Amino acid sequence: MTQRTVVWLIPTFLTIHNAEEAVAFSRMQQHLPFALHEPFATIQTRLTYPVFVQMLAILSALAFVLAMIATLRPQSRAALWLLLALEAAVAINVIAHVVSAVVLFHGYGPGLATAVLLNAPFAFYTLRRAKREGWMSVRAWWALYGAGLFLHGPVLIGALWLATR
Repeated sequence: MTQRTVVWLIPTFLTIHNAEEAVAFSRMQQHLPFALHEPFATIQTRLTYPVFVQMLAILSALAFVLAMIATLRPQSRAALWLLLALEAAVAINVIAHVVSAVVLFHGYGPGLATAVLLNAPFAFYTLRRAKREGWMSVRAWWALYGAGLFLHGPVLIGALWLATR
């Protein structure tokens, strides 16, 4: 698989995952406030389905824009790094889905199937390959995980908070 293919599979698999979340969220929305703890329960009750789908669409679109920049400007290490930081956030998201499925939902949670079956193996493959083939410096590769935590933590929570204002 070429690097270019990997670059385009990142937003593609993210969009498939977002679609599963959107479909499952619509079916489970009324049960979520009872499963979540504060402050997430309050955020979720204010988060309407159209806004949630809009946020997922924006995230998918941004991922495709990054992939396009990384493809059109292969010399741009920043675009590739940002896309791989997003993939690191996706890897962290897999862990969040598994934990929430066990702790909160006691079974399936929105997005669990694609997180485990698609995103986990692809993120492992992509991040390992990026390190092995030297797509960036070792220091930049390790920084992906901090960036992934930042994206999946403060950025995600901040976006949800802003969307519910």
